[in-house]
Amino acid sequence: MKRLIAAAICISIALSGLLTCSIASAEQPPAAPKKKKSKKQPTPTTDPLYSLTLMRQGVVFMQQGRYDTALERFHEADRVAPGNATNANMIGLCYLRKGEFDKAFANFDAALRLVPLFTDARNNRGTTYLAMGQYHLAEVDFVAVLGDSTYPHAKQVHYNLGLTYLQRGQLGTAEESFRYSIIPPHPVFDGYLQLSSLAQQQGELERAIVLLEEAKLNFPEAIEVSFELGKVLVLMGRDDEARPYLEQVIADEPSSESAAYARTLLGVS
Repeated sequence: MKRLIAAAICISIALSGLLTCSIASAEQPPAAPKKKKSKKQPTPTTDPLYSLTLMRQGVVFMQQGRYDTALERFHEADRVAPGNATNANMIGLCYLRKGEFDKAFANFDAALRLVPLFTDARNNRGTTYLAMGQYHLAEVDFVAVLGDSTYPHAKQVHYNLGLTYLQRGQLGTAEESFRYSIIPPHPVFDGYLQLSSLAQQQGELERAIVLLEEAKLNFPEAIEVSFELGKVLVLMGRDDEARPYLEQVIADEPSSESAAYARTLLGVS
């Protein structure tokens, strides 16, 4: 689930990190339909520019992982200038990062009530549904997001949709979605790992190797790929080919569980 949250959030804030994007959620959502002017004058806000400053501060704190401090800024921005869909979306992202899914959902839902075409908020709500195990509702949101041809993070959405199908046991559909997530340029790293895992489950170890080698080319610094390549090569009896990958894991992360397992596979203490 940590990987899930990481992946999905990357989509939105450019969270799992849900991969690695720029903060898309800070972008302005589509404009809400204009309403007829009411004779009653709206309640004046303290200072809309101050609200924007608070939001920008909140984004910086969120990037630093200081979610409680970020929430203080976002909530203050909402007090100063209520009814901002972007701010509601950012509050939801903070709660999603903190694992407080009910609060995250409430804020993404609020953002969508304000601006129904806010694709970032819909994607984030889908991610929250996925984290809560509400897979059908997650699928509905992700499919709707993919219907927006202008959305810049479609590959990460395909990845999240693949996770949704995987949790429901729909392996063929999950594989199809994961494949969309690794289409170049800028493939989703975790898409390769999921496809390799599915290939191994089906006994297709050569296909798993091909996928992992492709991942290695695109993400040469990713130690997880070296670990997976080493494991699969050992399974295939290709110990000499596995050795440099496993030794890399041990050298780069000597205290990790992966390194401990790599030592076991190599027969060293």
